[in-house]
Amino acid sequence: MSVPSWLRRLAPALLGAGMASAALAQGGPPLVTDDPDTPPNGHWEINLAAIGSATPGLRQLSLPDADINYGWGDHIQLKIDTPWLLSEAGGDAVQSGLGASELGVKWRFIDRESAGFSISTYPQLSTNFAPSSYRRDITEPGKVWFLPLEASTELAGFGLDGEVGRYLATHEPDAWAAGVIVSRECVPQLECLAEIRETLAPHDAQTLFNLGGRRKINDSLALLFAIGRDVGPMSYDHQTLLFYLGMQVLHD
Repeated sequence: MSVPSWLRRLAPALLGAGMASAALAQGGPPLVTDDPDTPPNGHWEINLAAIGSATPGLRQLSLPDADINYGWGDHIQLKIDTPWLLSEAGGDAVQSGLGASELGVKWRFIDRESAGFSISTYPQLSTNFAPSSYRRDITEPGKVWFLPLEASTELAGFGLDGEVGRYLATHEPDAWAAGVIVSRECVPQLECLAEIRETLAPHDAQTLFNLGGRRKINDSLALLFAIGRDVGPMSYDHQTLLFYLGMQVLHD
């Protein structure tokens, strides 16, 4: 599938935004689009959450979803994200089991301290470690690679993050994705977040609108929350509801 024209126009815009000024925005949980930031060297960032989604004929709840990240050096982040899934398809009985795990390595190769902006790449692999889960239709078989590029900046007091990437799947059509996050401190200790993310696969295009926030409790703990839905043609992948509720723990 060739690169769509809207994505060719959007990618330079996102990279250009990353060159405007210092990066202050933060993507990632509770949103889908990510950012170039990594945990400090030797530090952990652990996100424990309930994540729910509903599509035509399928409802799923990740409870818990354990997203574990580690800062390796000053510019690299190691990630493993493993959910326990509750899944209900077509009114059948609820099935539960280990969901597909995501393994990733983020590399921030342009840093704001030296260049005034941040850009990273974040290859990720989604794979099943429990064959029984896809035999019982809890997860899809096969593997999915996501190969993105992230950039971040600040504009007029608002944090901005942008991400463009390609999904490569063994059992599904490949797809493009691009997302933008706008963030701002609404009140002290509360960061408000808004996300628009476009996913384009053959014969299907979905746009996710997501609103959320991060409520800082102390230096090592924060409350994360978001709710959104897709706008696009009704299809198997159309999310009529997506929500995230969790805690972020920072630990050295």
